[in-house]
Amino acid sequence: MPSLPITLEAALRDARSPDPTSRSVAVRNLAAALLAELGDPSPALHLAAGHPLGEAVVAALTAALADPVVPVRAMAATGLGQLGEPDVIPHIDPWLHDADPGPDAGYLRECAAITCVLLGLAAAPEHLVKPDDAEGPVESPAAPHPLRPPGHVPSDLSRVTYEAALARITAALRAPAPDLRFQAAGGLVELAGRAAEPALCAALDGETHPHVRLALVSALAELDPPGPEACTRLAAVATDPGAAVDLAFAAALGLAAARDPRGGPPLLLALQRSGDRARALEALAALGPAAPPAAVPPILKIARGWLTPAVMRVRAAYALVRVAPQVGQPLFDELASSRRPAVQEAVADARAALAALALKDMSK
Repeated sequence: MPSLPITLEAALRDARSPDPTSRSVAVRNLAAALLAELGDPSPALHLAAGHPLGEAVVAALTAALADPVVPVRAMAATGLGQLGEPDVIPHIDPWLHDADPGPDAGYLRECAAITCVLLGLAAAPEHLVKPDDAEGPVESPAAPHPLRPPGHVPSDLSRVTYEAALARITAALRAPAPDLRFQAAGGLVELAGRAAEPALCAALDGETHPHVRLALVSALAELDPPGPEACTRLAAVATDPGAAVDLAFAAALGLAAARDPRGGPPLLLALQRSGDRARALEALAALGPAAPPAAVPPILKIARGWLTPAVMRVRAAYALVRVAPQVGQPLFDELASSRRPAVQEAVADARAALAALALKDMSK
């Protein structure tokens, strides 16, 4: 982790400085400085309670929620989210409901959504409490969700915090402000995993803003893997001749994760773009034999290219092992004989990826 520009003690001192720049630096780093002294623990509720200065840090951040400088207010909220302090929710609710299109209101909305996600993730560890560890009679287990193993029950605070965060992020998908809808798309996947699929599909069906549509498609693509309803939407985007290049590519990546070949054409086009080539090769490798036959010549060209970086050649050969083993395996074996450390590392990574994909194939 990179070193922070300010110590915890200095951040506490400067959080109430009359100088806006000093306050901004202090509030931006206050939670991170405290967490660093705690050993950067996993997200949990009330992390500050584990440090002698924790109470003072929470008080300073809470006071900063009323700062006249908008970025200071926003960073105070995310800091409290990092520390797992649910009491920040009433302070950020007005930000979530403010439809002002101005940049200040937009920044506050964005940070409010981030804070909700941080709080939802902070509530998750308490969801791991086993019924056997609880005192007294145990109630029936709560409905399962991605962050709680079946048969486990959350504490009241954990459950309320998680549900409050989830409800706000879900509602944000229908907010008037497109910047908030954009932020909510990825946030919902972080909080709900595959359970986010119905809400994301419904949101995509009614969304017209191009940036929000991209965020929703990318969120659907992050599901592990996208389900049938998600794949129906992703395929409609990937096969739409009028879809923007980045939108169709995002949809194709999601389809590949689900082993759905309908995203093949955008993946082939992506092989021609240097910035997208590596991800396109990974996606085609995931498709394996289901990848379009037309993918073999361009992948082979990359794998054999004298001017292509060796690591990219390994990645292309790895994809060919999956798509056309009779062509790809000899190329991969040839590259594996290289003594260059970077190539050897790439070959080792490729072998691990091939093993992981083979296991996924067996589980289907």
